[in-house]
Amino acid sequence: MEPTTARFEEGQPCPVKVEGSGGGLSFSPAGDMLLIGAVSSPSQAQIDSWVGKWRAKLYTESEFPAIPIFAVGGEDWILEAPCNPSAQEKESPGFCEALFSKDEALLVAILVDTDTNVVKKITHVELDELFVERMVLSWNPFRFEANDYNKSFGQEEFNGRIQEIFKMKTSQELWTTSW
Repeated sequence: MEPTTARFEEGQPCPVKVEGSGGGLSFSPAGDMLLIGAVSSPSQAQIDSWVGKWRAKLYTESEFPAIPIFAVGGEDWILEAPCNPSAQEKESPGFCEALFSKDEALLVAILVDTDTNVVKKITHVELDELFVERMVLSWNPFRFEANDYNKSFGQEEFNGRIQEIFKMKTSQELWTTSW
């Protein structure tokens, strides 16, 4: 049986179950990047900015993998996309090497209305090579099960740390203190 792939089309239901709101980042074993932005009843301005100019940065905390954050269509809309590298490695083995070796780092960004589960907008975002390089370097020690030489996080501990970070800083503060 051939594996099935999700197909995203504007105006159609999102084929992936979206929980909560914000940004969810995932990777294929080939290093392809997918961001699903989940927003309750996105305004026309948000839909328009989704296809505008994007900027990407990494927020770093000591002893924790960097958190990708994106300015969507300007710096008024900051979308955080925390991602647990050890969970990603289980789902997509070798994704870091594949992402790093790509000639062009593209992110497929899909805006989903969480109220209707309908895909509102799809865009392709070209990412800076330095952003990808820094992200891969930051994530590398956290990709595998913890042993004597590295530290990784189970999903529960990862979620707890993310909640603590987001309690302490607003999206704008995360953006301005990132590189």
